[in-house]
Amino acid sequence: MLIHLSQSDQQQPSLPSITVLICTRDRGESINSTIRSILASHYPDFTLLIVDQSRDSRTEQAIATFRADPRLRYIYVGTQGKSRAENSALALINTEIVLLTDDDCEVPPDWITEMVAPFVHYPRVGIVFCNVVAAPHDPQAGWVPVNTAPHSFLIEDLADWQTSDGVNAGIGAGMAIRYAAACAVGGFSPFFGPGSRFRSGDDLEFTLNVLVAGYQIYRTTTVGVIHYGFRTHEQGRHLTRRNLFGIGGIYGQLIRRGHWITIRHYLTVFKVAVLMPALKDLAHRQPPRKLGRAFWLLRGFLEGLRISPLPRTPGSINLHAV
Repeated sequence: MLIHLSQSDQQQPSLPSITVLICTRDRGESINSTIRSILASHYPDFTLLIVDQSRDSRTEQAIATFRADPRLRYIYVGTQGKSRAENSALALINTEIVLLTDDDCEVPPDWITEMVAPFVHYPRVGIVFCNVVAAPHDPQAGWVPVNTAPHSFLIEDLADWQTSDGVNAGIGAGMAIRYAAACAVGGFSPFFGPGSRFRSGDDLEFTLNVLVAGYQIYRTTTVGVIHYGFRTHEQGRHLTRRNLFGIGGIYGQLIRRGHWITIRHYLTVFKVAVLMPALKDLAHRQPPRKLGRAFWLLRGFLEGLRISPLPRTPGSINLHAV
């Protein structure tokens, strides 16, 4: 059973030290609602680190109103790619736990507390994911990427891999990592994530490698963040292709490294993303509309098999561009 931190627990010095990380690019003033929600947290002691890769100074200027808060730390890095920003942050962090959310999200006041609880209760947990729910929007005009689960669960190893949606156990908009687990896998792979070779998948690639390193994953449903990342339906189709290409690359890299058990997980993604929608269309006497997804999954898989994986060096965070 998951243990929740009580008000008296929060006053104990044994609580883990916390950094909340936001990696941002060209967000401007809209990041302020994210910052405001995090600084309203009930957790007694944390640092909010913002790593900015923007092409102009609008974001830096926008957060000036928060600079007087001693919990806020801002750095600018002249790199491109979310994984590189995450690794730049990890190289500066010395807290036990790092929480991540996106620059178009808002978190509730108990978010940090609820995300920390599984780390306290399960010493081998390396990553915790929470629900990511959509902000109000017009579903006729488009959609918002989300990730929810019907119940909390613990993933003990690759053989025990479970998902909340058939693809992911959770997504980076609501994620927390044990710093020791990040060091054990050498940080995030610059091959994956927005702005990288595979365009997506930094959170899933990191998660599967944390399992390989011997840590567990916990998926909680006790808390969730609100995602404002609205996409039109056309933007959504492009995002889906990008995600499937990245997912294929992740499993191609794992198979190349000899983790054959993950072929089962790759085939599950194929079933959920391609076969099931096709069968649903056929059941309604419509032509299958999503068979093209198979191309992106297969293309990413073959690309992942072809490329030599980056070495996962325990104890160091890989900051080098590739």
